Amino acid sequence: MTRPATDRRRDAVVVALAVASPVLFVVGGLAAEAAQPFGTYDAVGQTVSTLAGRGATDRWIMATVLAAMGVIYLVMAAGLQRVPRSARVVLGVGGAAVVVAALAAQPVHGSSTVHMAATVTGIVALVAWTIPLAADRTADPALRRDSLVALGAMTAAVAWLCAQAWTDGTWLGVAERVLILVQTVWPVRVAVAACRGSAPVPPREAGRTTLALAVLAPIVFLVGLYAAQAAWPGPDPGRQSMSSLAGLGAPSRWIMTVTLGAGGALHALVAVGLRARVPTAAWTLLAAGGVLLMVTALNPQPVGAYSAVHMAAGALAWVAYSTWPLGIACSPTADPRLRRSSAIATAVLIVLVGWFATELITDGELYGLSQRVVLLAQPVWPIVVATAVLGPRDRQRAMVDSG
Repeated sequence: MTRPATDRRRDAVVVALAVASPVLFVVGGLAAEAAQPFGTYDAVGQTVSTLAGRGATDRWIMATVLAAMGVIYLVMAAGLQRVPRSARVVLGVGGAAVVVAALAAQPVHGSSTVHMAATVTGIVALVAWTIPLAADRTADPALRRDSLVALGAMTAAVAWLCAQAWTDGTWLGVAERVLILVQTVWPVRVAVAACRGSAPVPPREAGRTTLALAVLAPIVFLVGLYAAQAAWPGPDPGRQSMSSLAGLGAPSRWIMTVTLGAGGALHALVAVGLRARVPTAAWTLLAAGGVLLMVTALNPQPVGAYSAVHMAAGALAWVAYSTWPLGIACSPTADPRLRRSSAIATAVLIVLVGWFATELITDGELYGLSQRVVLLAQPVWPIVVATAVLGPRDRQRAMVDSG
């Protein structure tokens, strides 16, 4: 069936805008750098926000480039009719945030709160919009796989950028440019896929992908935890929290930061994959736990003090992770065996969290151990649920299809 001419023209415009965005960023960035007096700007160590800041020469160049990129994202969000609405909404939020960041310039000295808040919002949104794409069971399998790759690449770039920012790294400018380029190139892939259309995918493919992501999460936690402890062999793991391994005073703290962030992202993806198969309260809590864990990772504990954002996000994440099985246990439409086992899982997780809270409050000898037990127990139940919701009917259909 031939698509209407208006749809074809709209798709062509979206593809053209997607291609124009990275070209605009590269050309505009080079022009803005060339406008600076010799020796006053270092592209390796300084950000593009500096080129659009009030202390830059001809700052209008970079400010216009960033604002134009934000508008392009907004137009694409409206034009990508063949992708999930949730992805389009998140992309639109990212575009609006980029426009605000471009208009709220950094001052000559210090930092603009509006600019920084808009920048962080834009970065998170332009990473997060890959999640609904990866979770869309009706999308082209190649696009879903590429969405996971894009999510991983962007998450790694964000981790590198944060590591450079937190350690006053000399590669801050390069890290930011790599992230922005990845974020501007990815919409080209999505626009081309949307232009060509996509074939429906059997639901069992989503179940298998969800199960694979659920299994990957505890592996990431274990590998990252051991790597972070190996990089700081002095403290006693039985008393050392994982927050300290990711804190500002830890050597190679980026290891634990990336581990927590990646684990949270994986569970957010698992939650999206389960959304059509478990009660809304359950998958929403699991997704919230994953997002809050990422927020915890991105707000490290300072040396000799506490970060209120880190502590609040961490506590809320643990509450969400411990109570999400309750959403299944209380659902009258869920399988009775899964309901009973979910109730038991909730009780076990609450007991483990209570143990950790007791160790925390009393400064116990097993503070670090109790935290590790909780963090390794929480990823188990998503694996059980992902396995259960595949169900005998899905497995039988898979055998029929293969036979």
